[in-house]
Amino acid sequence: MAATSWFRRNQKKLLGMLVVFLMVIWGIGPAAEYIIPKPGVGEILGRKITQDQFSGTATRWARIFFRDAKEPVAQLVWRQMALFIQAEEMGIVITKDELAQEIRNFFPVDPRIFEDKEGFRRMLGNLFHLTEPQFEQTIKEYLLARKLQYLLKSAVKVTSDEALQRYIKENEQVKIKYVSLKARDFIGRVEIKEDEIKAFYDKYSENYPNIEEGIWGYKEPEKVKVEYIIARSDIIEKQINVTDEKMQKYYEDKKDLMFRKENAVKPEDGNPDEATVSEFKSFDEVKAQIKNNMLLRERETIGNQLIADADNEIYENIDKDDFISFAKLAKKYSLSHVIPTNQNNGTNYFTKDELREVIIDIPDFPKQVFEREVNDPSTPISSSEGKLIFRVIEKREPRVPPYKEVHEKIAEDLRYQKAFEEAEKVAGKCLEKTDQTSLEEGIKFINDDVGKLTIIETKYVSRPGIISGDDDTEILGQDRAQIADKAFGLKVGGSAIAVENRGEKTCYVVSLVERKKVDPKKFEEKKDLIMEQYLMEKQLVSSTEWESWIGTKTRLGKSKG
Repeated sequence: MAATSWFRRNQKKLLGMLVVFLMVIWGIGPAAEYIIPKPGVGEILGRKITQDQFSGTATRWARIFFRDAKEPVAQLVWRQMALFIQAEEMGIVITKDELAQEIRNFFPVDPRIFEDKEGFRRMLGNLFHLTEPQFEQTIKEYLLARKLQYLLKSAVKVTSDEALQRYIKENEQVKIKYVSLKARDFIGRVEIKEDEIKAFYDKYSENYPNIEEGIWGYKEPEKVKVEYIIARSDIIEKQINVTDEKMQKYYEDKKDLMFRKENAVKPEDGNPDEATVSEFKSFDEVKAQIKNNMLLRERETIGNQLIADADNEIYENIDKDDFISFAKLAKKYSLSHVIPTNQNNGTNYFTKDELREVIIDIPDFPKQVFEREVNDPSTPISSSEGKLIFRVIEKREPRVPPYKEVHEKIAEDLRYQKAFEEAEKVAGKCLEKTDQTSLEEGIKFINDDVGKLTIIETKYVSRPGIISGDDDTEILGQDRAQIADKAFGLKVGGSAIAVENRGEKTCYVVSLVERKKVDPKKFEEKKDLIMEQYLMEKQLVSSTEWESWIGTKTRLGKSKG
């Protein structure tokens, strides 16, 4: 981004200013807290959260609850803060007895540990690096959040009738007959005029196209042209020579740590000279492993150094008028220079979604690229192919292409749309005859329009989204969910048209053959277990929706204060 370039150009000057600033602040001393207000990191339910409050809470919670967290700790803590602050707002309290009991539960050891106050404080310091008040405050916050969640869950109920209706809905099955009329089969019989093509363009030109959602559009999203230099691991590896002598030395240096046989016992006095050779895997056994380890280490060392040298040159020249050439950098430091080609259209321009395929093992690579300003080199980043630095060469703003430029595409889309409308008309004729006679007769009635069609008859089908373990049940794919959805609304012998307007546009004439009803007695036999399951699911949905709502009442990094 521009800010990054500006910082890199002025870094030395800024460091000097920072030193002066810190000297002034230290000279002011404690009075600075009153002169310079502490900035806020966000708001929760309208309450400003300062940096000190957040960092203090994050430190306490991280040391007790989030030591091995895989998610970013800041997000986890912010979520908990939202919960216990909401609990306080609702008037929920934690009594001294509740707090004391939870602390005892936290340490299920000899209760006499709590009698030695000084020893207990030392234990908290050793385990969590927290004082006793800090520990108690964190446990209190934890109890507030947990009590709030319990109150929310206990407010959710499932009635017997509600459970029965859901049980019926989930277990009811039907048999269906249907026939497909695909839009593509009608393309050859439609005609389009120039004024229709222009009207179609005028109607949809401002939309972004989305075939999966059935949205016509011609507006092109923002695109970028990007280049990068990379210290490619496979190229570096070919240049590395791992000799037997080097591997033998690696083996001798590491064998006690890495190559001891399982169940081998170290000498009691710790003297490695007393260990026999038989206690270790032989050099030949681990030679391949050693070579791989040495290649990996050497490859990373060389790659890091090459890309670091290039990055240093970029930094040294960042404030010059002429942008440094990535091609020259690649040649100078034996790096690969890449301007990726878009496989979808053969150009060097990518939308954000298309850019995901350029470097697939860096999920946020598209985000990094689109947030960076043109000609602002990135810092080095790691990928499975090697370490790299990228730069945006050009950005193209979203645009609506001129009518003439996309004329053929518009004509193709219009022809397909009119073919789909024709399919709907023919399906309507088929349905009218089917309602009077049968699906078979309905198909015969439109035979002159479409030729021979195949009737598909299913086994028993569950409602869309419900997976049955019944061997006699057929699971219709997502692209045919419309069929089952329409069929469950019919009476036996009834027919209807189901329309799939997304992806490959298709009309289905659907007829309900049979309905397998649910025996309420089976529900009564497992009523308690079923109601417990439904209650847990309903509580989870309610809790998730509530936490989503409370999330809208918090702003991390957007405090107005």
